[in-house]
Amino acid sequence: MQAAVLSNIGKVRRENQDRFLVDKNRGLFVICDGMGGHKAGEVAAQMAIDIIHGNLDEIDKVHPLTFLTTSIMEANHSIYSKGQQSEECSDMGTTITAAIVRDMELYTAHIGDSSLFLINSDGVEKITRDHTLAEKMLQEGLIDENDIGVRRYRHILTRALGIEESVEIDCYTNRLKSEDRLFMATDGVTDLIEPVEVWEAVIHESDLNRALYRLLRLALDRGGYDNLTMILIALP
Repeated sequence: MQAAVLSNIGKVRRENQDRFLVDKNRGLFVICDGMGGHKAGEVAAQMAIDIIHGNLDEIDKVHPLTFLTTSIMEANHSIYSKGQQSEECSDMGTTITAAIVRDMELYTAHIGDSSLFLINSDGVEKITRDHTLAEKMLQEGLIDENDIGVRRYRHILTRALGIEESVEIDCYTNRLKSEDRLFMATDGVTDLIEPVEVWEAVIHESDLNRALYRLLRLALDRGGYDNLTMILIALP
């Protein structure tokens, strides 16, 4: 299994509040997009990454989804508690999309609007569902894909890590095939690049870093309004 990661501050933000964890040996991949003023977002995102990293000794002792959900719930408690204790951190939180690849199975735990895609010769499939007001309204039939409300409400999160005392985690299990690729990204990327463009950039590119730099250039050319973080994984 190969993996590459790329994180860029973008053209507008003063700091990069995205965080990531890549551990190819354990098949663990995590991406977070922090939110909150006074650098609180990067604190929340880093706390989530640090807690998962600190639990790595347990990763092979339990089911992958048990490891992910237990670690994420621990992170939620820690971030929420810090927010309650510090005025500067009172509004902090983070998205989290965490995946474990084991025995050609993909296990994913997800909160927020960072995304994970499965890419192969058949096309590109989004595994995660965004926890945004726009997505909620789409699911309830209140707006459609072409409605201006999609753009207006797509950055309003309905669920995030560390905002409330408890949080619901979406979990997914997917069977993988040889030569499948996985693409994880924060919304700074997915707001500017369509899934089919990701597919075109990575499906025939053997150099994973080159594929990510191609996507980075595309996002920057289109404004780079937010932090841009991507992880690309290639199955053998």
